[in-house]
Amino acid sequence: MGEWIDRLCPGRLGVGLLALVAGLALSACASLVAPRSVTLEAAQIQQLLDRRFPQDRRLLEVLDVRVSAPRARLLPDTQRVGAVLDLQADDRLFGARWHGRLDFDAALRWQPTDQTLRLHQVRVLDLVFDPGSRAPRSTAERLGAALAERLLEDLTLYQLAGETAARLQRAGLQPAAVVVQRHRVTIALQPMAR
Repeated sequence: MGEWIDRLCPGRLGVGLLALVAGLALSACASLVAPRSVTLEAAQIQQLLDRRFPQDRRLLEVLDVRVSAPRARLLPDTQRVGAVLDLQADDRLFGARWHGRLDFDAALRWQPTDQTLRLHQVRVLDLVFDPGSRAPRSTAERLGAALAERLLEDLTLYQLAGETAARLQRAGLQPAAVVVQRHRVTIALQPMAR
């Protein structure tokens, strides 16, 4: 390559051009190896939630519960994510069946031990049963609290792929802050502590 540059630009100009080309190539390689963040678009967040549901649980020892069909939303003003889930609960003692919707939001936290992004500090905003599903209010409140604690809290939303995690480690980077934006969630990367 040096001979080719010497033919086109002899002397110092050729050496300068060679240095410039080498610098650009190195900076391009560095940007490919060491990104500054990992971005999950809103549609990806929805797909990640879709993979986690439906889920079936037995709660309060007498209720068989199925939550499904999450509808995700990003909440940048509070740095949280939220979703509305369809809910079906069957009372094993009395044979009652209730249908409704559970609305919740949660913070996001990075778990470095397994390279995952998880729901954290889940809050049930509303648990509404359909008009024909006459669930007692006390049951609805206990059900909402149990779902938040046993199903949603610490739910893995995303895991950094093994190859990507290894590449970041080789580059000396690790996930740091998680930022919820209007149309995406960004996981900022920072240098590893030495």
